[in-house]
Amino acid sequence: MASAGPSSGSINELASRLYDECLKKFPPDHLFYQQDLLGLGVVEKNNLALLLQCTQSLVDQKLFRLLQGKNDRLAWKIISREDAEKLQNLSPDESLVYNVIHSTGRNGIWVRQIVTRTGLHKSILDRCLKSLEGKNYIKSVHNVKFPSRKMYMLAGLAPSEDVTGGAWFTDGVLDANFISTVAGFIEYTVSRKSWYEVPAADAQRNKRLKTVNGHAAVKSEPGEKRYLPFPAGYQGYPTVGMITAAVNESGITPVRLGEESIVQLLEMLCYDNKLVALNNGELYKSVKNPATVKLDKSRKPEGDEAEVGDSLVKNGMTEAPCGQCPVFKLCAPGGAVSPESCEYFDPWLDKALAF
Repeated sequence: MASAGPSSGSINELASRLYDECLKKFPPDHLFYQQDLLGLGVVEKNNLALLLQCTQSLVDQKLFRLLQGKNDRLAWKIISREDAEKLQNLSPDESLVYNVIHSTGRNGIWVRQIVTRTGLHKSILDRCLKSLEGKNYIKSVHNVKFPSRKMYMLAGLAPSEDVTGGAWFTDGVLDANFISTVAGFIEYTVSRKSWYEVPAADAQRNKRLKTVNGHAAVKSEPGEKRYLPFPAGYQGYPTVGMITAAVNESGITPVRLGEESIVQLLEMLCYDNKLVALNNGELYKSVKNPATVKLDKSRKPEGDEAEVGDSLVKNGMTEAPCGQCPVFKLCAPGGAVSPESCEYFDPWLDKALAF
């Protein structure tokens, strides 16, 4: 007479031990195959039937997610007990939608893609999304790359930089003032490490003052600071890491910026001819000395027109209308779009080059 198989209670107990060993010995995002699970020593290595009973028990408890791995092999992914409790309280449709959103991580997913992957009717999907959002399991996010698309992701995750646009966007809008502030600080910081101060020829100037009793007095005033660039071969220019640390320690930013965000500003400053990258971006030096940088920051042109005019004069032909013209490739002498008929070029020359 054949011996009876293990009871459901013993299978659940064995499954619980298997789950605990998976948590202990593997990272949360590990994809488990049969050999991984058998190697834990909880289930006998030659007893595949018992292993499948345990994994099915964990799938039923929402502690395992069944997936298709490499070469169409059967695989499982572990689910935290917190997420498992959420899934146990969901309807089959809600559970399906939640799993699809969960699989996209911090990137989120477009509603139309959820429809494609779940096969649910739009009205059913809308009901599931509303229910999940009401339970605070998911949230809608704004994607700067696709502002018209409605995206969803898990409520407990922070959106990736691809979604938010990174540190330079606030609520999906480019924060020009914040960028200008941090860029100005970076230029001045790099400038202080790119030039050294030397005594001016008139380092001390005397100024005659008239006192209350009518006598003349002499007041000494410091002369204007002079700076010289460091000689060729100087290796003390700041690195990306040094600049990033200086920005984060300055208190000018409410969030801690990573090196990737700082590199974006450094590239912008190099493009604007304010900084120069050395050794393929390992070091940076400033084109202007600290006094000039400080003076430039103190000047405030009035109105947008003054700002544009000042930018054109500083950057020359790199800011010419041709460089930004959307139909530049169609422009040709005598054509429908031509230099002779351009309504922007002559005014730009008049303002920028004073012709």
